[in-house]
Amino acid sequence: MSHPSPLLAPRQRARALAESGDLTQARALLEHAVDLGRANLGEDDPEVLATAQQLAAVHRQAGDPSGARRVLEEAYAAGQWRLGDTDPVMLGISFDLGVVAEEMENRHEARRAFGRVAAHGPGVLGTGHWAVTRARAYLGEEPPTVRMELPVPPPQPAPPPAATPPRQFVQAEPDPVPIPAQRQPEPYFPPRTAPVPPPHAAPPPAAAPPHAAQPPAAALPHAAPPHAAPPHAAPFPAASHQVASLPALSPPDAGPRSSARGPALFAAIAAVIGVVIAVVALVVVLARPDGGGDGSDVPTLSGPAPTDVRLRDYGSSVQVFWSDPANGRASFMVTGGRPGEQLKPMGQIGPTTTSFNLNGLNADLDYCFAVVAVYSTTRFATSPQACTSRSGRTAGPAKSRR
Repeated sequence: MSHPSPLLAPRQRARALAESGDLTQARALLEHAVDLGRANLGEDDPEVLATAQQLAAVHRQAGDPSGARRVLEEAYAAGQWRLGDTDPVMLGISFDLGVVAEEMENRHEARRAFGRVAAHGPGVLGTGHWAVTRARAYLGEEPPTVRMELPVPPPQPAPPPAATPPRQFVQAEPDPVPIPAQRQPEPYFPPRTAPVPPPHAAPPPAAAPPHAAQPPAAALPHAAPPHAAPPHAAPFPAASHQVASLPALSPPDAGPRSSARGPALFAAIAAVIGVVIAVVALVVVLARPDGGGDGSDVPTLSGPAPTDVRLRDYGSSVQVFWSDPANGRASFMVTGGRPGEQLKPMGQIGPTTTSFNLNGLNADLDYCFAVVAVYSTTRFATSPQACTSRSGRTAGPAKSRR
């Protein structure tokens, strides 16, 4: 016989407290239940993950989306390796992550979370499940309803009546006794609310026809008639064909197309050079504790710094989490090193991303990490250091010390 989960009673009690309006007691009860479940069952147990998901829902009801996001991210990271994205509990956590990210105007994280629900939800929860429908509506993947009508087949002649076989009485076998299966925790989905409106993205610019970028025929006396150039030929091969067929066409006619592509190429090169300069400038700032000279072009530590830096220690790898202070308008760099040593850049992360994995570490040594927000080539803001504590640590992931 299956035994009831030890976390079932606290979850039911917390749900009753939340429905009565006592969110403080419900949150305290669920936090205590999550701590006990991690100690006795493990942090990746489905019952522990479902309890953490319910705790995040209480945070949202209390108006604390940041706390809800933190609880959901820790639960997703703990259950991803054992359960994967196709588990019903993990799909519920991904759906709640998408809702919280949308409330915090983080569309990148919302699309990632809703994308997992839209990809794996139909095969696990069902195509008509309201969570799958809402995720697809947010992503703009609502399947069209097409009515197909098939022609009515012509009536077939009735077959001749067959001889009635003699009746045979067969004793029915008794139905097998079902064996009680282990009860799996059901994913906690919050009450259905109004669907989240999809983001109003600007329509893509219409592609200009090939002849739109060229000057008028009056400005180019040697230009060929519109029907002389192939409609879909590449710029340089087209110019060579025109010279062969029309001697009056001169090679400088290919200049407008090349000049139209020149600014885009230079902008891409300038962006790459800017990132390289930012990395070198950050290393100079971190290596000089006096902050540099008095010049205006010297990099300075200014702007809001990343907060709530947390580590999840796996021995040879460490997962770093933090909170975005710029709401998606700054890139990040993770620096690290041994305690007491100068921190060095260990990874670059684009905007809206708030986690990073570091691999290839020595499991017997401690490390310290800091997250730097890069606002421009001369403005940076670094977070306080977060260090591992591996002395006397048991096997399994551990949280950081600050």
